[in-house]
Amino acid sequence: MEKTLYKYLIEEQIVPLSVCFFGLSLILIMGRLLQLTRYLFTSAVTFGDLLEIMAFAMPNLVLYALPMATLVGVLLAFVRLSSDNELVALRAAGVGFHQFLPAILSLLMLTTLFSSFNALFLMPSANRAFEIKLKSLGRSILPVLLKEGSFIDNIPKVVFFFGAVDPANLKIEGIFVQDNRQPDIRAVIVADHAQIAYASDGSQLIFKIFDGMITRVADDLKNAQAIAFKNYDLTLSLDELFGESSGFKKGRKEMSLIELVKIIREGGPSYDLSFSLELHRRLALPFSCLLLGLVGAPLGAMFRQSGRMAGITVGLGVFLAYYIVLSAGKGLGENGLIPPSLAVWLPNLLTAMVAVFLWLKIQREIPLGFGAIWRRWQPIRQRLTGADRSPRRRKA
Repeated sequence: MEKTLYKYLIEEQIVPLSVCFFGLSLILIMGRLLQLTRYLFTSAVTFGDLLEIMAFAMPNLVLYALPMATLVGVLLAFVRLSSDNELVALRAAGVGFHQFLPAILSLLMLTTLFSSFNALFLMPSANRAFEIKLKSLGRSILPVLLKEGSFIDNIPKVVFFFGAVDPANLKIEGIFVQDNRQPDIRAVIVADHAQIAYASDGSQLIFKIFDGMITRVADDLKNAQAIAFKNYDLTLSLDELFGESSGFKKGRKEMSLIELVKIIREGGPSYDLSFSLELHRRLALPFSCLLLGLVGAPLGAMFRQSGRMAGITVGLGVFLAYYIVLSAGKGLGENGLIPPSLAVWLPNLLTAMVAVFLWLKIQREIPLGFGAIWRRWQPIRQRLTGADRSPRRRKA
């Protein structure tokens, strides 16, 4: 009986969890690609490049997709068992809810271990490869962006206009540049010709501009400056081209666990609270798979047929509340108002308390009252949507 129940519960959970995970991963990866649409969907980028970018972006997205998929997947499994009265039948046969725990924990430990391996080992290397891939694409994408006779605003806060372009030799005749990268000053450059070159380390793009004039105007229009020049170098990092900011130097998201611990221990001028937050984030988010899954099981079991949608809604609300607390804690931690460890682990502590509360309730078969709330909400919802309107009889 125990082996049969164990296998049955595993099968019931793994299907909705897998569907939720792949669905969420697809949504997140498409959202990431949409952020890079104007750079990636050009003739210079191949389908193989897109696949590489998707592969390198996945580990970072999995860190957030897997906890949500675990919560929703386990919750949907127990909502189905409850709505089909299978849980009632098992209880009538003398099977307590605590006997479901081994099957639930087995799946949750699997997702937690996978998420931990992803966060500690796969994600730093993937983030590094993602940055390098984008920078390498910058070389092939640039000639496509060199258009004649049209304003080019693909690079954030910079607008170009080229009179004539030689893409093969990266030469420009007649160049206009509006540079708004400085917060309080707008710079306009007009020049006769320019030559594009790359820095030796490949991290910067240099416009070598000749025989022109640069005009700088403050936002308040009180100060202005015009300078004629023979040679001027306009430098753009390839990070700016793709909206990134870390350069080829390893950022905290690209560091291994050992490197993060070393920087935190040594301190120094390069250390700030973001390194501690990143360290705890990699440890806490995988552990959330276990805690959110433990919330999903009793939560799904508390809703019968009439409350199926209510159970799913409450489950998504729990997930949303988790990340709201996580975001709030991150903001407080970055400003030094609370310790980084508390900022990241606080959602897990609250989730653990909710899980214990729900398990005690379901084991003692004490209702939470969600069903009554849902039944009272139905007439109100029908009135608001007009679903209960019936045709009125005409008076004779």
